Amino acid sequence: MAEQVGTCATCGAATATSRRRHARYCSNACRQRAYRQRANEPVTALDSFIGRADELGRLAAFADARVLTLVGPAGVGKTRLAKEFTRNRAGVEWVELASVSNQVALACATALGIGEVTREPVLSTLVHALARRTMVLVLDNCEHVAAECAALLEPLLLGCPGIRVIATSREPLRVPGEVLFAVGPLPITCAVELFADRARANQIGLELDDRDALTTLCRRLDRLPLAIELAARLVTVLPVEELLARLDDRLELLNRGNRTAAERHQSLRAAIEWSYDHLSADEQHAFRCLSPLPGGFGLDVAVAACDLPADHVLALLSALVAKSLLTFCGGGRFEQLESVRLYGREKLAGRSDAVMAGIVRWFAARWQDFTATVFTTPEVVDPLIAECGTLQCAVEWTARTGDPHHLRLATMLAAAWRDQGRVSQGRWLLDAAVRAAEADPAVRCLALCHLAYLAGTEDNAGLRWAEEAVTLGRELGEPVLLAQALNALGGEHVRAERNGEARKYYEEAVALLAPIANPLDLAIIEHNLAWAALRAGDVEFADALIADVLPVYRRLASPRRLSVFLHTVGVRALQRDEVDAAAESFLESLRSCRSGFWVADVLEGLALIAHRRGDPRRALRLVGAASCLREGAFADDLVWHAEVIEVVRASRVALRGVDTCLAEGREMTREQAVAYALADQAEPQELSEREQQVVALVAAGRTNVSIGAELRISQRMVETHLQRIRQKLGLTTRAQIAEWSRSPRVSPTASR
Repeated sequence: MAEQVGTCATCGAATATSRRRHARYCSNACRQRAYRQRANEPVTALDSFIGRADELGRLAAFADARVLTLVGPAGVGKTRLAKEFTRNRAGVEWVELASVSNQVALACATALGIGEVTREPVLSTLVHALARRTMVLVLDNCEHVAAECAALLEPLLLGCPGIRVIATSREPLRVPGEVLFAVGPLPITCAVELFADRARANQIGLELDDRDALTTLCRRLDRLPLAIELAARLVTVLPVEELLARLDDRLELLNRGNRTAAERHQSLRAAIEWSYDHLSADEQHAFRCLSPLPGGFGLDVAVAACDLPADHVLALLSALVAKSLLTFCGGGRFEQLESVRLYGREKLAGRSDAVMAGIVRWFAARWQDFTATVFTTPEVVDPLIAECGTLQCAVEWTARTGDPHHLRLATMLAAAWRDQGRVSQGRWLLDAAVRAAEADPAVRCLALCHLAYLAGTEDNAGLRWAEEAVTLGRELGEPVLLAQALNALGGEHVRAERNGEARKYYEEAVALLAPIANPLDLAIIEHNLAWAALRAGDVEFADALIADVLPVYRRLASPRRLSVFLHTVGVRALQRDEVDAAAESFLESLRSCRSGFWVADVLEGLALIAHRRGDPRRALRLVGAASCLREGAFADDLVWHAEVIEVVRASRVALRGVDTCLAEGREMTREQAVAYALADQAEPQELSEREQQVVALVAAGRTNVSIGAELRISQRMVETHLQRIRQKLGLTTRAQIAEWSRSPRVSPTASR
């Protein structure tokens, strides 16, 4: 008589084979199953769960996925998130794979209480046993057995329609139907909350008042829950400030995990080492070689660091991203968590100089592009800006080792920093490089030109550097290099208000470049010449030159250079008292490029326009925003500094709340300031009689409901009136409206 596969009378589960054969091990299997069921019953967590409410909400949308894999780096909290997600779900079975080397199917069968059947593969036994069951199977820590998990899951899911799988892994399992859910570091506010919670659990009554220090600490810990919890255990012996000071040695410092935690969670080093040990030899090589690259980096720099063919490096980068040891940031950019990078640097010890030498050679090869034109183009500078972190490390390495490329790299880094507004940093760096390096005279000449561009107005250092550059340029007899030096020297004379001298040097540079330079390089020098003439009062010459070069700028210049030129056009229009034309030029300047050291000048130009149009509050906010942008940035060449001061002085006489308006401007970020400048540039509109009534009641402290009752209009209509009032006055809050109502009006002519 044929044996039939059925349901076990003891445990109620589908049998893996005939009832008679199942009975041989049913008792033991049922005891194991009962134990597993008790072990998987929902339990109360022993500590608070912080900062993943958003992830839990998003995970709910994938609750019905056949395979849902939580992917993320070491210590990010994948297992804890999976536990919270499945805490109140029925039929959840956990399989811990961290200690499993290859027998994933056997580990699952053992964890689920399914005994082996003679002469039958474990996978077949598992599929038969689970064919009619409904459950959520959680496979925890799959990264080191990802291939084995994939081999298990495809037949299991095909043969068991009631099974859903949630996996935690540092890399995808790559099985059909898999849904990947990336688990990233905590938001900074949640990271700080987690640290404070765990720290107070370790030391009752602990005071954590320095929010800035906590924020910095959590950022430097990459906002990783494991690193944060390990650091919080040290507050009994180290204050937060001391923890911060020791974070460069975090792999030794953060080594006191819970006694009951898995070994790989006992320390930060063990967590990262677990991932590193499961890399291939080539992946380990790439992992180590990328560790000197701080912040983000592109493929080209990675190729230089790894010293391997580009296609091979791209494949290795993809593998490291898949294994959560590298993050793809978009735009061809990658980055490592700082903790991961520090581990890689440990592994690179003894070979770091070879890697840095390759990186330096790559940057040095960019020098030819950097010097190909008289003025560096965005196409050359922007990649340097993107790689500023790595370039800075390369400059520091060349300084330390005496590498002959030091001054070249320092010049490129200073130029990139200047475009970012990091002027004082660039000046300090390049000054030290020029003093320290014995370089080719042509390299030194160009370095001195860039150093002069970075000079402030407080001393004559910029003039000395530019004069030495001109001397070198004349000795070398290279027209392009000499023209660059003459341009730098002309700029120094403009700063010192010696505009006649500046014109002489600019005119010599124009004569040198006219027969050999490209049209844009020549136009830039002519623009500088026009600016000097404008400052000297020769407006007819300046106007003619501006008109000549404007078409060249519009045709050939980058948005950044066009933005600078349009600022000059706006200044000239403002001098002619053509307020609308000036506003149009300044606004086009901002729309062309919203970053750069000249943005503060443009904001001040728009502030002068707002003042002339009778809108002192807007003017003051723009002045405040410009003053904030000037801190640490280009602060020279303030063509209307006296007028800006007059705006503030006149406003103090005409209205109250001057300091409030200035403070509001200073609190704006660059992006907010530019958006404010671009919005609502029209001349202030008159308020209607009804709007004036609403303003008076707002100033009296009345609510919208009270205002509606007073004026016999709906609350919605009150809100509409308030919205129009804010738009017309350029205000954002009720307090500002009340202040405006109490302030005397400034007529458009009174401010001139």
